[in-house]
Amino acid sequence: MNKLNTMFLNEYSNLEALFNAKYELEEGGVAKYVDDMREASDSKDKIDKWAEDYHTLSKCMHIYNVISLHGNKLRKPQCTKQDIAWLKKFAQRFEKETDSLARLAKYESAVAKFNETMQKIAPVAKSVAIACGVALVLTSLIGDKKDSN
Repeated sequence: MNKLNTMFLNEYSNLEALFNAKYELEEGGVAKYVDDMREASDSKDKIDKWAEDYHTLSKCMHIYNVISLHGNKLRKPQCTKQDIAWLKKFAQRFEKETDSLARLAKYESAVAKFNETMQKIAPVAKSVAIACGVALVLTSLIGDKKDSN
């Protein structure tokens, strides 16, 4: 088998193992991750480089399928050194929880906490707003009385 194809298979297998562990699967972790990205595609505009990750991971899945199906029959590499480097970097991002789905989960958690906080302080904010309004009215009334004296 071509050296680049072999290197690609190794890096893809490493990523697959990480995803399999996350999803508690024996195989198909990369496909599951891509499916999860597809399902969350409404949120893709909120996460930088989401589309790039989705398309590159899908492309790598295709390359893997071609290499694993045709293996020794392939005379030319099906991938580039950049594909291999991308897989390696993506695996590192996944381990550091800076991949697209991890960043989306952090974003959604932050939004949920913000909304929860806003719901908790809404009654207090309303009371403060009323108190400020009353204070402004009183200040203007007192100020008018001073001016008329």
